[in-house]
Amino acid sequence: MDSLGSVVNSLKKGEVVAYPTEGVWGLGCDPSNEEAITKLLNLKGRSESKGLILIGSNLEQFSKFIEVEKYKDKLLEKWPGHHTWLVPSKPETSKFITGNNEKIALRLSSHKHVVELCEEFKGAIISSSANKENDPTLESPDEIKDIFPDIKVLTGELGGHSQPSKIEDLLTGELIRG
Repeated sequence: MDSLGSVVNSLKKGEVVAYPTEGVWGLGCDPSNEEAITKLLNLKGRSESKGLILIGSNLEQFSKFIEVEKYKDKLLEKWPGHHTWLVPSKPETSKFITGNNEKIALRLSSHKHVVELCEEFKGAIISSSANKENDPTLESPDEIKDIFPDIKVLTGELGGHSQPSKIEDLLTGELIRG
């Protein structure tokens, strides 16, 4: 497995990386790099129309994607933690991130390795489960390296949750994934 510095350097170069999260191993990249997002989508075999989750270590990392102050109190009801909110995105947010949606999926993590990764990267990153589309989520760095041999895998442990995060619509309260 790879060091924090090595993984952050890969993110900055537009590469896809893998890292442990609260519940599953994630694949991620720089959300401001559309070429990197395309690489991630192609690796997974995922449709551009679905949209992707952004994961961060502090609210300010989401400020270029949403109106943080407008939604702050509601977001903090379940953050930081193992909860993803669908939040109205700013108009300039890339369709590579939102897909065919008006909202963006965001999670403010309390997981040690995610926090360190986002702090060192100095921003939120794309977060998608480490698997090919419609396949089970890969459960270890060795499995990740077998399927995605060219990506760096951050050294670390999962956070103890057995499932991906819940996804809830911030405005309607509708549970999208639970």
